[in-house]
Amino acid sequence: DDPELYCEACLALAEIGDGANRRAALRYLQRTRESIDEDTQRTGALALGRTGAVLTTDVLDLLEEMANGFGPNAATATALLAQQEQRERFRSKLEAIEKARSDEAEARADARVLTPEDVEMLETILEMVRNDHMEGEKFSREELLAAAADGMLKTVDPYSTYFTGEEYGEFWFDLNPEYGGIGAYVRTIDGVFTIVRPIYSGPAFEAGLLSGDKVFSVDGWSTADQPDDEIIKRLKGPPGTEVKLEVYRDGWTEPREFELSRRKIELPVLQTERLPDGVLYLELISFTVDCGRLVAEAIQEAQQDGEVRGVVLDLRNNPGGSLEQAVAICDAFLDRGKLIVTTRARVGEVERHVTRMPALVDEEIPLTVLINKYSASASEIVAGALSVHGRATTIGERTHGKGSVQVMRRIPGLPDERYIDGNRNRIKDEWEEYEDRNGNGQYDFGPKVKLTVAYYFLPDGSTIHTQRDHEGRVTEKGGVEPDEAVEFWRYEPIVLRELDRLIEKGAFQDYAEKIVAENLTQAIELAEYDGRDVSRYPGWSEFYASLETFLDEDVARQWVRRGLRNAAEVSDARGSLFPGGGFRGDFQEDPQLEAAIRRIMEKSGRDTLAVPEYKAAFGAQDETAAAQEAEGGEKRENG
Repeated sequence: DDPELYCEACLALAEIGDGANRRAALRYLQRTRESIDEDTQRTGALALGRTGAVLTTDVLDLLEEMANGFGPNAATATALLAQQEQRERFRSKLEAIEKARSDEAEARADARVLTPEDVEMLETILEMVRNDHMEGEKFSREELLAAAADGMLKTVDPYSTYFTGEEYGEFWFDLNPEYGGIGAYVRTIDGVFTIVRPIYSGPAFEAGLLSGDKVFSVDGWSTADQPDDEIIKRLKGPPGTEVKLEVYRDGWTEPREFELSRRKIELPVLQTERLPDGVLYLELISFTVDCGRLVAEAIQEAQQDGEVRGVVLDLRNNPGGSLEQAVAICDAFLDRGKLIVTTRARVGEVERHVTRMPALVDEEIPLTVLINKYSASASEIVAGALSVHGRATTIGERTHGKGSVQVMRRIPGLPDERYIDGNRNRIKDEWEEYEDRNGNGQYDFGPKVKLTVAYYFLPDGSTIHTQRDHEGRVTEKGGVEPDEAVEFWRYEPIVLRELDRLIEKGAFQDYAEKIVAENLTQAIELAEYDGRDVSRYPGWSEFYASLETFLDEDVARQWVRRGLRNAAEVSDARGSLFPGGGFRGDFQEDPQLEAAIRRIMEKSGRDTLAVPEYKAAFGAQDETAAAQEAEGGEKRENG
């Protein structure tokens, strides 16, 4: 009867349960998609996103719908999509398991690892499930074997995992988010293959394609009634090759032809924004291959364009990734030779990872790092190391507490398919030829085991890893405690209910769309900065009166402006997305970012209230605090 309670219970089961319980929890959450109640569906989708599991296309679509809307859950949906974006756009979830293993390979593995009694026990349980379990016929032998392997690993710790070939392919793509193509997020909408949003550094946007454009054909081949995977396959190809698209846009009398040259596309993992008074805001979404270079280039570009007087590195909702890239990020802010992290394993020597390059940002320039409970692994290493060395102030919430090292192990006898490494980068690129051993028309990885082999330790010797006992119970909480704890604000329940009413009737959305349609330039200006001044919005008095609400005008303004910042037309015109998501990353509305800016201004001896944009955004709080301090001082003198 209570979908929120049901989903929270499933989340708890997924977090603390063993492999079998985790799978059961995920199945229970998936069933919320079958509910006729939309609230149950949405609550279930948010819960599935929080589990960190690979999400199905329908769940991703629902999260995207929420993220593009105005509901209170839009910010959460946006954050979850940021973590799953690469999977959603370019890797739809394929079959759950690879083809059956050869009997010879199984026999060799069994002979090395399992006794005959062990094998017999597993076979007996497997047959019991397949023959007698009420749900047994829904699972193949290979799926059950994979579940057994994953259950064994999950018993040891939450981060060791068995990957089928398909699952490893998705994981590999997340760490190497590159492909040859036109650079656009695409899917079928209302029966027509549509560009949801171009990647603003890609050939599609450079050729003039915009959000909402409909693609009727690819190289003369009609996209009508074709599956998305097949259309995307035709859009992709070796960099440098040409592709012709027949495109229709609302307002055109007939379709037009665009000829694009495919390029190697890197999915954006770094969003930047130049904030007032020389503050550079860097939002790092994940620690993928080469993200250190991207951060360095963003800093150098900002330095060339003008003075950088402070840096905010936003690692909120960043799940981590490459240890090498974590060190590379620290390279930008610490001098050569600084210890970042030490790894200690059961066997082998202790490994020390140190910075290798001179700092790009002068140590006199203040640095703040934003963190929250979804910041994990490499994010915690960067935040912790910069804080320990006294280079940065960490602001926000305690981090997740994942301080363990995982390595990917191959399974003997089950290799990846062979391919011709044309550019010799030791990575299977989309366009490279391969040996299709099973004839399924796609490149197949072999299964892999991700195994925890070491723990991270910060430069001061502390661990960020959450310690658990044999039963999986937390015995010592891990994570990085922020230097300055700041929570994100929350609406009171009565305000949330009123917001739901107004959002359901489309009040904020309709008004935002009207501003975009009538004056795009004004819409962009308001989206970037409105000074919390409702008089800047055309026809505001009439609009606010039409709401018939007790909500403060400033709350209504927040949601209208959020709609402007999410508008595809605004992003297309700017040639970039706004960083963060929802109110996160918006210095006018984000209390953690506001705290970071205040700390930067304080450390550099500047007056926050002397910057008009900051004074309008959060100066009233500073003025109130200053007045209270002055009043207190006067009372002490009189006393």
